[in-house]
Amino acid sequence: MSETYSGLGDALVVNNNCKSLKQFTSSYKWTFPTDAYSAFSVINYQNSFIGKRTLSAVFINDSNSDSTNYWNEISSDGLLNFKAEYYYDSSIDSTFILVTITGVYKKCNYSSREIDLLVSETTSASVKEKLKKGSRSSEDFHKLLNSDQSLNKKYLKLKAKHGK
Repeated sequence: MSETYSGLGDALVVNNNCKSLKQFTSSYKWTFPTDAYSAFSVINYQNSFIGKRTLSAVFINDSNSDSTNYWNEISSDGLLNFKAEYYYDSSIDSTFILVTITGVYKKCNYSSREIDLLVSETTSASVKEKLKKGSRSSEDFHKLLNSDQSLNKKYLKLKAKHGK
């Protein structure tokens, strides 16, 4: 079983010899060891700035004050650490993830933030429903977008790119 996401982001790269803000495109492909979701997966990540990465990932539940469980994914390639938070957008019936990456890239401190849209045509209805149930609400997602114009612009570009 697998899922594929397409995204956009910005990276800050800092050290004595390097200081730059880079825009990038990205894609994620999750592969799960069985037909059902498990806590562990392999992610084939591709980023137009840092290249291809194979990540080991674990899913964790994050309970909020009203006992709702949200999925978070934590992954790493040994140098870069990834944290993904899931959001459901009811206006276009789609799942998004907000990915934060920190670590070291080419001897520079690296941090980035991106937004990714589920684009798999082969994702089953049952998997989409599980994603919806494990994601933060559409209301929370749009509050986040309204509070961050850069993220909102990326969201609008992704929607347009994928005809949503």
